[in-house]
Amino acid sequence: MNRLHTLLGTAAASIATIAVTVMILNPSPAPADPFEGLHFSAPIPIEDEILGAPIISYQSDTYGYKIKFPGNWELDDSRSEFDGDILSDPSERVVITISETTDPQLMTPEGQESLAKSITDSLRVDPSFKLNTFEHLFWKNRPTLFTDGTRKIGGKRFHTREYNIFRKKHGGVLNVSVTTQEDAETLYDSALQDILRSLDVCPKGRETT
Repeated sequence: MNRLHTLLGTAAASIATIAVTVMILNPSPAPADPFEGLHFSAPIPIEDEILGAPIISYQSDTYGYKIKFPGNWELDDSRSEFDGDILSDPSERVVITISETTDPQLMTPEGQESLAKSITDSLRVDPSFKLNTFEHLFWKNRPTLFTDGTRKIGGKRFHTREYNIFRKKHGGVLNVSVTTQEDAETLYDSALQDILRSLDVCPKGRETT
Protein backbone atom coordinates (compact mmCIF):
# COMPACT_ATOMS: atom_id res chain seq x y z
CA MET A 1 0.00 0.00 0.00
CA ASN A 2 1.46 3.34 -1.00
CA ARG A 3 1.30 6.66 0.75
CA LEU A 4 -1.29 8.06 -1.64
CA HIS A 5 -3.83 5.41 -0.62
CA THR A 6 -3.23 6.24 3.03
CA LEU A 7 -3.68 9.94 2.33
CA LEU A 8 -6.90 9.38 0.44
CA GLY A 9 -8.28 7.28 3.27
CA THR A 10 -7.30 9.46 6.19
CA ALA A 11 -6.31 13.09 5.77
CA ALA A 12 -8.75 13.81 2.96
CA ALA A 13 -11.82 13.44 5.19
CA SER A 14 -10.81 15.96 7.82
CA ILE A 15 -9.43 18.51 5.39
CA ALA A 16 -12.59 18.26 3.29
CA THR A 17 -14.61 18.83 6.46
CA ILE A 18 -12.71 22.02 7.17
CA ALA A 19 -13.17 23.19 3.57
CA VAL A 20 -16.95 22.72 3.88
CA THR A 21 -16.99 24.69 7.13
CA VAL A 22 -15.03 27.54 5.60
CA MET A 23 -17.50 27.69 2.72
CA ILE A 24 -20.41 27.85 5.17
CA LEU A 25 -18.84 30.60 7.24
CA ASN A 26 -17.57 32.55 4.24
CA PRO A 27 -19.74 32.05 1.15
CA SER A 28 -17.51 34.13 -1.14
CA PRO A 29 -15.89 32.06 -3.93
CA ALA A 30 -12.70 30.28 -2.91
CA PRO A 31 -9.63 30.40 -5.15
CA ALA A 32 -8.96 27.33 -7.26
CA ASP A 33 -5.80 26.70 -5.27
CA PRO A 34 -5.99 28.26 -1.77
CA PHE A 35 -2.30 27.49 -1.20
CA GLU A 36 -1.05 29.08 -4.43
CA GLY A 37 2.22 30.91 -4.02
CA LEU A 38 3.45 29.03 -0.97
CA HIS A 39 7.17 28.65 -0.51
CA PHE A 40 9.20 26.60 1.94
CA SER A 41 12.61 26.91 3.47
CA ALA A 42 15.11 24.13 2.89
CA PRO A 43 15.68 21.48 5.60
CA ILE A 44 18.78 22.03 7.76
CA PRO A 45 20.58 18.97 9.21
CA ILE A 46 21.51 18.98 12.91
CA GLU A 47 23.30 16.37 14.98
CA ASP A 48 20.73 14.67 17.24
CA GLU A 49 19.53 11.12 16.48
CA ILE A 50 16.22 9.26 16.47
CA LEU A 51 16.18 5.58 15.44
CA GLY A 52 19.83 5.89 14.44
CA ALA A 53 19.31 8.67 11.88
CA PRO A 54 20.50 12.29 11.99
CA ILE A 55 17.73 14.77 12.77
CA ILE A 56 16.43 17.27 10.22
CA SER A 57 15.08 20.65 11.32
CA TYR A 58 12.49 22.08 8.94
CA GLN A 59 10.63 25.38 9.03
CA SER A 60 7.74 26.51 6.86
CA ASP A 61 7.55 30.28 6.92
CA THR A 62 4.27 30.23 5.01
CA TYR A 63 2.36 27.69 7.09
CA GLY A 64 4.09 29.02 10.18
CA TYR A 65 5.48 25.93 11.90
CA LYS A 66 8.80 24.30 12.69
CA ILE A 67 9.47 20.59 13.19
CA LYS A 68 12.29 18.09 13.67
CA PHE A 69 12.26 14.55 12.29
CA PRO A 70 14.65 11.64 11.55
CA GLY A 71 16.81 12.26 8.51
CA ASN A 72 15.81 8.98 6.89
CA TRP A 73 12.18 10.13 6.79
CA GLU A 74 10.87 12.12 3.83
CA LEU A 75 9.15 15.50 3.91
CA ASP A 76 7.30 16.23 0.67
CA ASP A 77 6.24 19.84 0.22
CA SER A 78 5.54 19.56 -3.51
CA ARG A 79 1.74 19.41 -2.98
CA SER A 80 1.47 16.97 -5.88
CA GLU A 81 -0.54 14.50 -3.75
CA PHE A 82 -1.96 16.77 -1.04
CA ASP A 83 -2.45 20.50 -0.40
CA GLY A 84 0.04 20.59 2.43
CA ASP A 85 3.25 19.01 3.67
CA ILE A 86 3.58 15.21 3.98
CA LEU A 87 6.09 13.62 6.36
CA SER A 88 6.51 9.83 6.20
CA ASP A 89 8.90 7.16 7.46
CA PRO A 90 10.88 5.10 4.90
CA SER A 91 8.34 2.24 4.95
CA GLU A 92 5.39 4.68 4.77
CA ARG A 93 3.72 3.05 7.76
CA VAL A 94 3.56 6.48 9.40
CA VAL A 95 2.20 9.50 7.53
CA ILE A 96 1.98 12.99 9.03
CA THR A 97 0.25 15.74 7.09
CA ILE A 98 0.43 19.43 7.95
CA SER A 99 -1.67 22.08 6.27
CA GLU A 100 -3.38 25.35 7.05
CA THR A 101 -6.96 26.55 6.66
CA THR A 102 -7.01 30.34 6.69
CA ASP A 103 -10.27 32.02 7.64
CA PRO A 104 -10.55 34.64 10.41
CA GLN A 105 -14.16 33.59 11.08
CA LEU A 106 -12.89 30.25 12.37
CA MET A 107 -11.27 32.18 15.23
CA THR A 108 -14.64 33.17 16.71
CA PRO A 109 -16.33 30.94 19.32
CA GLU A 110 -19.11 30.29 16.81
CA GLY A 111 -16.59 29.37 14.12
CA GLN A 112 -14.78 26.96 16.42
CA GLU A 113 -18.03 25.26 17.40
CA SER A 114 -19.14 24.99 13.78
CA LEU A 115 -15.84 23.39 12.86
CA ALA A 116 -16.11 20.93 15.76
CA LYS A 117 -19.63 19.93 14.74
CA SER A 118 -18.66 19.58 11.11
CA ILE A 119 -15.75 17.28 11.96
CA THR A 120 -17.72 15.01 14.27
CA ASP A 121 -20.74 14.83 11.96
CA SER A 122 -18.53 13.89 9.03
CA LEU A 123 -16.58 11.21 10.87
CA ARG A 124 -19.60 9.60 12.49
CA VAL A 125 -21.18 8.84 9.11
CA ASP A 126 -17.94 7.42 7.70
CA PRO A 127 -18.34 3.61 7.82
CA SER A 128 -14.59 2.96 7.62
CA PHE A 129 -13.75 5.21 10.59
CA LYS A 130 -14.31 4.49 14.28
CA LEU A 131 -14.20 7.62 16.41
CA ASN A 132 -12.69 6.90 19.83
CA THR A 133 -12.15 10.41 21.18
CA PHE A 134 -13.04 13.96 20.22
CA GLU A 135 -11.88 16.67 22.61
CA HIS A 136 -11.56 20.42 22.94
CA LEU A 137 -8.19 20.91 24.57
CA PHE A 138 -5.31 23.33 24.95
CA TRP A 139 -2.29 22.02 23.01
CA LYS A 140 0.88 23.90 22.17
CA ASN A 141 -0.60 26.75 24.24
CA ARG A 142 -3.52 27.16 21.85
CA PRO A 143 -7.14 25.99 21.61
CA THR A 144 -7.19 22.70 19.71
CA LEU A 145 -9.74 20.18 18.45
CA PHE A 146 -8.31 16.68 18.95
CA THR A 147 -9.61 13.65 17.08
CA ASP A 148 -8.54 10.07 17.82
CA GLY A 149 -9.81 7.04 15.94
CA THR A 150 -9.10 4.03 13.76
CA ARG A 151 -9.69 3.49 10.07
CA LYS A 152 -9.65 0.42 7.83
CA ILE A 153 -7.83 0.89 4.54
CA GLY A 154 -7.24 -2.02 2.18
CA GLY A 155 -7.77 -4.62 4.90
CA LYS A 156 -5.36 -2.93 7.33
CA ARG A 157 -6.14 -0.86 10.42
CA PHE A 158 -4.65 2.58 10.96
CA HIS A 159 -4.61 4.76 14.06
CA THR A 160 -5.36 8.39 13.24
CA ARG A 161 -4.82 11.39 15.47
CA GLU A 162 -5.59 14.89 14.29
CA TYR A 163 -4.90 18.24 15.90
CA ASN A 164 -6.75 21.29 14.53
CA ILE A 165 -4.91 24.17 16.19
CA PHE A 166 -6.52 27.62 16.27
CA ARG A 167 -3.96 30.37 15.71
CA LYS A 168 -5.66 33.74 16.02
CA LYS A 169 -2.88 35.92 14.66
CA HIS A 170 -2.58 33.63 11.64
CA GLY A 171 -6.30 33.96 11.03
CA GLY A 172 -6.81 30.24 10.66
CA VAL A 173 -6.22 26.65 11.72
CA LEU A 174 -3.07 24.53 11.50
CA ASN A 175 -4.15 20.97 10.70
CA VAL A 176 -1.79 18.21 11.87
CA SER A 177 -2.82 14.62 11.12
CA VAL A 178 -0.83 11.57 12.29
CA THR A 179 -1.73 8.21 10.74
CA THR A 180 0.08 5.05 11.86
CA GLN A 181 -0.40 1.46 10.74
CA GLU A 182 -1.50 -0.30 13.94
CA ASP A 183 1.16 -3.03 13.82
CA ALA A 184 3.87 -0.35 13.66
CA GLU A 185 2.73 1.81 16.57
CA THR A 186 5.08 0.35 19.17
CA LEU A 187 8.08 0.61 16.87
CA TYR A 188 7.45 4.26 16.01
CA ASP A 189 5.96 5.52 19.26
CA SER A 190 9.17 7.09 20.57
CA ALA A 191 9.96 8.79 17.26
CA LEU A 192 6.42 10.15 16.96
CA GLN A 193 6.49 11.53 20.49
CA ASP A 194 9.77 13.31 19.74
CA ILE A 195 8.41 14.71 16.47
CA LEU A 196 5.25 16.03 18.12
CA ARG A 197 7.23 17.49 21.03
CA SER A 198 9.47 19.29 18.55
CA LEU A 199 6.54 20.85 16.67
CA ASP A 200 6.51 24.62 17.10
CA VAL A 201 3.20 25.85 15.72
CA CYS A 202 4.21 29.52 15.77
CA PRO A 203 8.00 29.96 15.48
CA LYS A 204 9.45 33.30 16.49
CA GLY A 205 8.81 35.84 13.81
CA ARG A 206 5.35 34.53 12.83
CA GLU A 207 3.52 34.95 16.12
CA THR A 208 4.56 35.97 19.61
CA THR A 209 1.43 35.09 21.64
